This record gives sequence, structure tokens and C-alpha cells, in this order.
Amino acid sequence: MKSPPIVPRNLALKLAKLTAAKKYQDVVNIISTFPDNGRSSWGEAAKKFIPFLLDRSIAAPYRIFTKGNSKLPFYSFSNLPIVNCPGKGECVKWCYSLKAWQYPFAFFRQLQNTILVNEQSPQLVDAFNKLPRNTDVRLYVDGDFNSAATLEFWFKLISDRSDLKVYGYSKSWELFLDYFNAGKLFPSNYVLNLSSGSKYDNFGPTRAAMQQLPITRGEFVAINAPRNSSTQSLKQIAQTFGMKKIFVCPGQCGSCIKKQGKNVHACGSKLLKGTTVVIQTH
Repeated sequence: MKSPPIVPRNLALKLAKLTAAKKYQDVVNIISTFPDNGRSSWGEAAKKFIPFLLDRSIAAPYRIFTKGNSKLPFYSFSNLPIVNCPGKGECVKWCYSLKAWQYPFAFFRQLQNTILVNEQSPQLVDAFNKLPRNTDVRLYVDGDFNSAATLEFWFKLISDRSDLKVYGYSKSWELFLDYFNAGKLFPSNYVLNLSSGSKYDNFGPTRAAMQQLPITRGEFVAINAPRNSSTQSLKQIAQTFGMKKIFVCPGQCGSCIKKQGKNVHACGSKLLKGTTVVIQTH
């Protein structure tokens, strides 16, 4: 059941910024005033979150990794958007991740995971290492790599779990390039999609450098098009921007293409390496 929208977006953004700045007592002071209206209310979610916020030795109250649904049938990880996105640009105007902020448990999970990442928490490491073998993991459905330390933290974990197939989308391009230029190795089991809407969209040399990274599959571009545009219409719009090899996202991960009779998600493999995957802004 949908929770009453008692927390406006500007207040949610304030809480996100305070969490990213590690001003946890300020967060507690605000969320402790949320009324507890029963199951799935903001007050109930806040009450569940406050003990962890004040004492990190307490078990994280929300699942760190979530197992998806028919639209995202993989394990996934999210943290707060915008405040964890150093490469953000035009995407701030239409960030789909903010839609999750109408749901208190989704919002507080993002707050929780932001803290776990920033502290490189043993709880996060343990949760990652307990993921089932040979499974697909989408890293950052919401949010992004927020620092060089975070990037190195994840790549160490991913390298140590070579059985996992990890993929994601990122606008934190400078972090990747600095990592590569320092001579560090990328995990062989990680696939990167270059996400549009970043502050680098008009920086051709930066894009070209990112496209050459060994982990890069290609670009993932959100197109502003009339609602419910057809696949052909999206392709035609993409072509006007100079895109050539184009694949339109069907909207359901894992239903894109077939290989040996099995569904394979295009963004998580290199079967469509060099192809631009496009989707309508949503």
C-alpha cells in the first residue's frame, strides 16, 4: 500500500544532503518528528532507522541488496541519487530515482546504503560476499560512485567475487579515468554503461576516453520523446543526434536479446559492445 506523501521532495533532499555530510544527529532531529501512522508510514520507517543511525554496530535495518522483480530480475544495490553523483548534469532535472522517494522504506534504504558505502562497512562487505554464486548484480540502480575510495572499494569486492556478473551505469567518468590512468586493473567481471545526462555530455575527449576503457560496453542514453513513443520513433530521434548503432531498451532487464535460447540483458554483457542503448526518459 502506498504511504501518504507527508515528506515533500525538498525535505527529502535536505535529509539526503545531511546524510552525505555525516550530520546524523541533524537527521535524527528531523525524522524523529515524523508521525507513526502504522505500517509503511514514514514514522514507522524512521523509527526503524534511527537506532542504526546512532550506532553502526547495530545491524542495518533494511536489506542492503535487493532481489528484483520482473522488470529487474537481478540483485541490485542503490544509494542516494544526486548527493552521490559527482558527474550529474542535466539528469538532475528528470532523475527517475527521485520517484522512489515517495516510498519511505526505499528512501531510508538509500540513506542506510550511503552510510554503509562511505564507511566501507563490514556489514556491506558481508552482504556482498553472501550473494549467491554465479548471479547477476546491478550496482547502483540509484546513485553512483561518489569518490575514488568508493570506486576502489567496490572493484576490490567485485574482483574477489569473480563468479558474479556485475554491471551498472555511471556518470562518474573522471573517477574511472583517474583509476585507469593510475595503472590499476578493472575487474574482468564488471561491465560499464556510460550514462547520459552527465556534466561531460559535451566533452568529446572525455567521452572518447571512456569508450576506450576495457570495461565499457557502450552508452546508455535517455531520450526526451513523446510519451509511449514507438521503438521506431525512438530510433529515428536517436539518429538525429548522430547515433548509429542503436538498440531500444524494452524496459525489462533480462528480456532484451536471446543467446543459446536464454534471455540475456544487453547492458550487463558485451554482446552489444559499441551499440548505444536508448530509452525514453521516465
